Amino acid sequence: MIKKILILAFFIITLAFPTASATEWDSATFTLSLENPVVSKGDYKINVVEFDGYGMVAINVSCNGVFIGNTVLTNNDSNWNYLDNGRIRLKGINVTDQRILPIYGSVYSPRAEIVFATEKSSKNPGSLALSISTDKDEYLIDQQIIATVRIRNIGEVKVDEIHLDVDADGLTIQGDLPSTFGLYEGTYRSEEIKLRFPAALQKGFYNISVNMSWIDAHGTRNFLTESNMVSITQPIKIYKSTTNEANPGQTVYTSISVENIQSRTVRVRLDDALPIFFTLINGTVTDNKQDLNWEFVLAPRERKVLSYQMIPEQVGAHRVPQVHATWNLWGEEYTNSSDSDNIIAVYQGVSFLERDFPEAIPAPDEIAEVSSTSPEISMSATIRSAISIEVTPDKLDFGKLAPGDASKRNDIVIKNNGTFSIFVTADVAEAGDLYKQGLDIEGNSCESFNVNIVNNLSKTQYVALKVPKTYEGVGSKEGTLMFWAEGVN
Repeated sequence: MIKKILILAFFIITLAFPTASATEWDSATFTLSLENPVVSKGDYKINVVEFDGYGMVAINVSCNGVFIGNTVLTNNDSNWNYLDNGRIRLKGINVTDQRILPIYGSVYSPRAEIVFATEKSSKNPGSLALSISTDKDEYLIDQQIIATVRIRNIGEVKVDEIHLDVDADGLTIQGDLPSTFGLYEGTYRSEEIKLRFPAALQKGFYNISVNMSWIDAHGTRNFLTESNMVSITQPIKIYKSTTNEANPGQTVYTSISVENIQSRTVRVRLDDALPIFFTLINGTVTDNKQDLNWEFVLAPRERKVLSYQMIPEQVGAHRVPQVHATWNLWGEEYTNSSDSDNIIAVYQGVSFLERDFPEAIPAPDEIAEVSSTSPEISMSATIRSAISIEVTPDKLDFGKLAPGDASKRNDIVIKNNGTFSIFVTADVAEAGDLYKQGLDIEGNSCESFNVNIVNNLSKTQYVALKVPKTYEGVGSKEGTLMFWAEGVN
């Protein structure tokens, strides 16, 4: 999993405007923190998205409740960061950098002292602001794209003769664009544009640009452009399942489902591999193949199921490799993998067989008188599992969070109740991707987390949730955190 650095985690458009000597600014200094993440100045509001702990803070800026942009401020900024068509500017003065904190400093209470300046007066009384957003970032080919365009009059007088033009980058626009219109000062207007993907696709990304022009109070025609990129959802979904328990020599069944969720035909190459210490059973592979590599064509909405059987040779917890699919679209090669890993636990079976023992016949010279009863000893044994773990508590509640928020840390205890030392990893089961993207276990993502625990000992690990700033879901989100244990020598 690629670790995203803060500055790369935001799509930032910072427009650098030349500083005119005639511009007068109304400046104020604010201190932002996790305890005080929101400050206001006039109609503008600043909201902290994230501190990175190394002299950087990401913020969102809105005006009268309307989002106008985001940016990243750094410790001792040398340049201003301009937003809202140059009407406001921001600069970081003192942003917490744990690398230069004293040894007794707290890195868990980052702060940012910033300067926020707004224009004292508008030199252009006919000023407009423009933004564009889409209902989603990725679409199926036959889905409709809905783009919302918002125009705000941020000047001091009414603006007439506002004209919109859309460059759809090859997308098909459905319906007509609005004709020329006007806006009173301090008001805004939203327009909804509906688009479709073309019949002949040439690429996987499309950039929707909105060009706006208007005439200000001085009779000068002004121009402004904003854009938003949308992409086509990759067509192939892969699922893989296996028998999760077996004995050495017992047959293990594997099933792979490959589905084309788009409305175009796709040629797919599928590659799979056996777990270590497993042997493929000849004659059990779909299409009578001798290996686990297939090539086939999937029609729109078609699903193909492949299967094979294998035999384990060694006791233990064996991780099943992911299956990979490769296909070519628009002259580029794409790859996707099965949704999650599986673990196969192979146990050594224990059985007690009843046996008939012949009755002893005394020799002639032995004593003829023999006891008519035979002493018996009752026996029992409890066999402990070689691999066994216990995790407490069994429920975590991260509370109420918004995009960009981080929950408090919750401690969990992982106890090794087995007779082997174990290597523990984690996985998440959920309907969406909130926990896969945002779960933090002892400073690691769920995918990269691992810990070794000696038998009969336990370890305490913290779990927290950071909601991605781009997350669009609302309401209660459920998920299951699973831990897998593998025996180690």
